[in-house]
Amino acid sequence: MHPSKICLILWIVIALLAGVCLVVPADGWHIGTLNLRWPTLAKALDLQQDTIITQDSVLIADIIAEETEIDEDAAPAPVTEKPTAPVAAIPPVPTPDTPAIDPRQYLRAFYDALPTARNRQVRVVHYGDSQIEEDRITMVLRERLQGQYGGGGVGLIPLHQTIPTRSLHQSLEMNGTFQTPQGGPQRYIVYGPKSMRLTTGDYGVMGQVAVMNDSVCAGSEDLRLITEPMDNGHSYNYFSQVRLLSHGVKAQVRPRRGGTYTLFNDGIATLPDSTTRCEIRLQGKGMVYGLSLETPTGIIVDNIPMRGSSGTVFTQIQRSELTDFFEDTNTRLIIMQYGGNMIPQTENPSTISGYVKSLRRQVEYLRQCAPHAAILFIGPSDMSKRIDGEMTTNPLIPYMDRLLARMAHDEHIGYWSIYQAMGGYNSMLAWQKRGLAGRDYIHFTRRGADKVGDMLADWLLEIPEFQPVTPTDTLVTQPDTTLTIPTESIQSPLSEGVGGVGSAALQ
Repeated sequence: MHPSKICLILWIVIALLAGVCLVVPADGWHIGTLNLRWPTLAKALDLQQDTIITQDSVLIADIIAEETEIDEDAAPAPVTEKPTAPVAAIPPVPTPDTPAIDPRQYLRAFYDALPTARNRQVRVVHYGDSQIEEDRITMVLRERLQGQYGGGGVGLIPLHQTIPTRSLHQSLEMNGTFQTPQGGPQRYIVYGPKSMRLTTGDYGVMGQVAVMNDSVCAGSEDLRLITEPMDNGHSYNYFSQVRLLSHGVKAQVRPRRGGTYTLFNDGIATLPDSTTRCEIRLQGKGMVYGLSLETPTGIIVDNIPMRGSSGTVFTQIQRSELTDFFEDTNTRLIIMQYGGNMIPQTENPSTISGYVKSLRRQVEYLRQCAPHAAILFIGPSDMSKRIDGEMTTNPLIPYMDRLLARMAHDEHIGYWSIYQAMGGYNSMLAWQKRGLAGRDYIHFTRRGADKVGDMLADWLLEIPEFQPVTPTDTLVTQPDTTLTIPTESIQSPLSEGVGGVGSAALQ
C-alpha cells in the first residue's frame, strides 16, 4: 500500500478515536451495573491545566458572579442520579492520642518571629490551587496580620497578571500596546502543560518565569508595567519598596509622587512611604521571576496560586532559587493549600493515599530550602457530589482530611482543616445555600473566601502556649466505618514521590 494511503488511514483512525472521546460522557456509559469508561480528549492528548486559558477560568468567574444572583434561603436544586456501584469501607487512619497535639505547636518559628516584625520584615508565602486565585483568602489573612503586626504591600506579583486579583490592578505595555492576559513575553510555569515547562527548573519562587528576549517574543526587551490599587483603605495598598527578582534585567521605578529609582536583577528600590501607584520600566535580555511591592518591616504575605496543581511540583524548582529567596526575605511561614484537585480525579482511596505520600517529599524539600521557616498545610474544603440522587459530601474528602492531618503530624508541620472549619460533613450544602460557595459545590464565592480567610486568621492569631513536642508521640488507630466509597474504577497510586481544625461551623 502507498505510504500516503497508510498515513490517511492513520489520521482517519485518530479522528474517529477523538470523536469517541468527545461523545462519551465524562463518567462513561452506564449499562445496568456495568460502567464503560473512555478517556476524555484532554487525557488522551496528555493536556494539563494552565493558569492562562482553561474551562475552570470561566467556572470561577461564574461562581464569583453568582453572589448577586443567589437566593440565600433557597434550597439546592434537586438532582437525579443513576444508582452507584457497591461500596466498601474506607481504610482506618491513625489519629493522635487524646489530648491531641495542637498543630500550631509546629509553627513556633513563625510565632517567635512576630515580635520582631516592627523592626524587620517577616514573610509569609501562601501557595495554593484555584481556591486562592484572585488573592482570595490570602488577602484577608494579609490584612489581618498587617493590621496587628505592621507591614504593607501585596507582596509578590508576576510580571503580568493572567488572573486579575481583587487587591491590585496590573497592566503591561509592550511595543507601545497594552497586552491582554495572554500577551506579553513568553512565560514558563512549573505547574502548566509540557509546552510551558523548562528543563532547567529555572522558575523562581513563584513557580514561573517571563523571558525578555526579542528572539523569543518580539518587543519583549522593553516593557512598561503599571501597578495601582483596586481600592484604598487597606494596608496592602501602601508600600515603600519594590523588589525585583530577575536575571539580566534593569528596572526604573517611578512612583506617583515623582522620582526615578534604578535597580538591577535582585535589587530593591526604596520609595516614599505610603506609595500606592508606580510605573516600572523593564529593559534587557533576561528572566523575570516576579516583583514584590512591600515594606522593609512588618508582615509581607505573598499570594501564589497554581491553577490545576496538586502541590507536587516544588521539587521541580531549583533549590538555590527557593533557598536564596526564603533566606533573603526572612520567610518564617510557608503555607501549602492543596488537595482539592485530586478529589474529582479518582474514586479510589489508594490513589489518595499515594498522593498524600508524595506530598511528604514536597514538605521535606521545602523544609530543606527554608530551614528557619514553619510550614502550614491547609487541606481541601468540603466538596459535594451526587450520590443516589442527592448532593452529599464526597466520601474521599474526610478520608483525605485525616490522611493529611496524619502526614502533617508525622512531619511536624501545622495543619488546618477547612473541611472541619466549615462544619464537616455536608457543610458545603449550607455554604452554597447561603451564597458562600458556587453551584459547582467546590469553589467559594468571594464572600465565602473572605469568611475562610477570617477563620484562618482567627485560628492563626490565637497563639498557643507552647508545650514540648517529641517525635515519639503515640498514635492510635481510630477507624471511621461510617464513611464509604465506590469500588468501581480501581486506580493505581501516584508515582510521585495531626491535626487541628479551625473554628467550626457556619454562623
